[in-house]
Amino acid sequence: MQVLVHLPDHLADRFKSTVPKRLRSAFIADLINKAIPEQEDALYQLALDVENDSCISELESDWEVTIGDGFEAR
Repeated sequence: MQVLVHLPDHLADRFKSTVPKRLRSAFIADLINKAIPEQEDALYQLALDVENDSCISELESDWEVTIGDGFEAR
């Protein structure tokens, strides 16, 4: 798959002067493979924080009283 990415000129110049042409795709793939788990971990941690937030628990409790109130989603 091809992906178009825009980089600042100074960064693109450094990349082109440092990483040989035939290794650039593998270089970028390696960076992405290292970065994605960190992002996934950060999102997971945010989800846990929301789940454990007492204010949100209170809001959920407030909304739970509407269950069975006779209004049906259609």
